[in-house]
Amino acid sequence: MDTVSHLLFGATLAGMAHLQPEVAADPALSAAILTAALIGSHAPDFDSALRLKGPDAYVKHHRGFSHSIPALLVWPLLIGGPSSWLWGAGEHAALVCAWTFAAVVLHVLFDLTNAYGVQCLWPFRRKWLHLDALCLTDIALVLLHGIAAGGWALGVWADPGAVCLAAWVATAVYTVWRTVHHAIVVRRVKRRFGRPLAVHVLPGLWWFTWQYVVQADTGEFHLGVIKGRRMLPFDTLPKPQDAEEHACVRVSRGTANVQALLRFAKRVYVKWQAQQDGGFLVTWTDLRFWRDKDWPFRAEVRLDDKLNVVEQRIGWHKKAWEPPYV
Repeated sequence: MDTVSHLLFGATLAGMAHLQPEVAADPALSAAILTAALIGSHAPDFDSALRLKGPDAYVKHHRGFSHSIPALLVWPLLIGGPSSWLWGAGEHAALVCAWTFAAVVLHVLFDLTNAYGVQCLWPFRRKWLHLDALCLTDIALVLLHGIAAGGWALGVWADPGAVCLAAWVATAVYTVWRTVHHAIVVRRVKRRFGRPLAVHVLPGLWWFTWQYVVQADTGEFHLGVIKGRRMLPFDTLPKPQDAEEHACVRVSRGTANVQALLRFAKRVYVKWQAQQDGGFLVTWTDLRFWRDKDWPFRAEVRLDDKLNVVEQRIGWHKKAWEPPYV
């Protein structure tokens, strides 16, 4: 999920802690849990510092070790203890660490519901896991937790613990509903295309709106959107076999940016274009993240006429409010 969503989740989680009498009665303990929950709800994304090493390092490792099983145990110790000490609630350090652990786990679980994926089972499995059920920013969840957290901050709620608990119960029901609905839509797409090699359905910003990519048994890719019960085809891309055989594609495959993309991409697609100066532009993408204008997530490699790499880039080329919402 996005940063705002994670922070709101941390705030309402700390609000729910007020269901414990000792938290509700101790302002210092309440402040320690709020501090730890806010930091813990964002801590796995501290791997954004990898951007300093370059975009390929960030793409390669984002949502990797910092979201893994060992990290679930390390973050609470790094955050919970200092937070309890900072607010003079050291005798409750274990309780603060427990709520921090809950914040970190929820961060990883919500990232799991997105389409980008997360290596949450490392070191036992390196596979990127994703449920494709929720957008990176889910408007319903932002409103729900924004109201709960905002009301607590303004002193509107006489019992913030009960209000935040209700928000989390509604969140659990909503997340399960979206996950089940996604599975139903995937089955619809599979029935439409017979026996495809792969099907990916990503959520749109609004309910009952999805976009899909299907790799047929012939190797070609079918792209489209789903609005309610309507399935609207958008484009069909041929199997990129000829492109992969070109020398410029083979050279580009060895670059750091393309290797970073290949580490987690599920539906790799590549195309190349000859340039006026005699060189080539090779573009790699993961077709799961398509839109009607271009490929918003891509690795681009420019080569000269002797196939020397001149420039390479990787990253997102879209605004936050533009699809896909991953």
